[in-house]
Amino acid sequence: MATVARRRGWEVSTATRPDSFQDLISAAPPDAILLDLQLGASDGIEQLRFLHTRNYRGNIVLMSGFDARVLASAQEIGDSLGLTIAAVIEKPARIARIEGVLLAIEQAPAKPQAATMPEPAGPRAILPHDIDEAIAAGNMALQLQPIVNAGGTVERAEALIRWWDPMRGPVLPDAFVSVAETDGAVMDRLTMWVAETAAQHYRRLAELGEPVQICINISGCNLRDADFPDHMAALRERMSVPWGGIGLEITESVAMHDLDATASVLARLRLKGFAVALDDFGTGHSSLTTLRRMPFSTIKIDKSFVRDLLTSNDSLTIVRSVIQLAHDMRLSSVAEGVENAEVAHRLIELGIGALQGYYFSKPLPFDAFATWLQENRAATSLGLARAAGEAHPQACPPD
Repeated sequence: MATVARRRGWEVSTATRPDSFQDLISAAPPDAILLDLQLGASDGIEQLRFLHTRNYRGNIVLMSGFDARVLASAQEIGDSLGLTIAAVIEKPARIARIEGVLLAIEQAPAKPQAATMPEPAGPRAILPHDIDEAIAAGNMALQLQPIVNAGGTVERAEALIRWWDPMRGPVLPDAFVSVAETDGAVMDRLTMWVAETAAQHYRRLAELGEPVQICINISGCNLRDADFPDHMAALRERMSVPWGGIGLEITESVAMHDLDATASVLARLRLKGFAVALDDFGTGHSSLTTLRRMPFSTIKIDKSFVRDLLTSNDSLTIVRSVIQLAHDMRLSSVAEGVENAEVAHRLIELGIGALQGYYFSKPLPFDAFATWLQENRAATSLGLARAAGEAHPQACPPD
């Protein structure tokens, strides 16, 4: 069952069939929807997708008699679709609970529905040669985000590519890396540009007395090239960067594409002195298979688990288990998406190897990163030392 409500005294309509619900939405988008996840022959997830296709901008209240995990999953799906999930209600629910949710929605400013007029035409779609031109024109740059170990030392930084296009403005990596991957030659040039720029950054930091390993992200296209390890080793030698100066990160989905070929390339990279991290661990379909067969040196715990560490027992259990797994397999561990001191403290208590996130710094252009590194090293060390002390009270005498 679904109930739709409109302002002006809250006109209320109820639909018990998916087709009648969709007809109501199509006729006039309501201000709020109370959506039971068990909607007759259909289900609430299907209707959330329908609302997404309709660009619905009102408030949605999810209801279900299933356990809280089902409601939480439905809420995450709604959020990922760009819908506004105003509340979730477990059934059976008291009328006062539903009335309270509707009152909160009523008191909130009304959200305008999306205009039906077509969007003005923007720049044409990105093509592979646009990426080549951006590299040649100097419109690409690397920003660096520090990775801080539990003792407070910044020993690594992740290099994140940025593109500023004169016509499009800032272009996110998600919008152009996939385009580059459609042309192997362009992807190779982009990766080697990233690697060379990272090597330059390493050398400049070393000259400042801050030799911090720079970690770059690698595409699946690169791992399908049996000669990729040789290209990387030759670049490192040409740039006079020592072993350990450049690290590599690959996502689990990339590693799973061709296990045998990927394992061969990664093994050669490790033999040539490159650390290799498994990024976004836990978000793929075969995490343990990937970890068992691939010669990784580091596990990076995905930010979706780290973000909910203090509020979700499931996330806490997963993070604790991955940290222990990394320790038992003699791998280093990194927690991504650390955004506040409380999460940092808890991770240190759990035995994390290193931390990365906005709590320490957002990604920064090189000069800003170098300044941050020099000015904040002592402060960061002090903050993490305090966190470690709080995580292990026996190390600090009582007041």
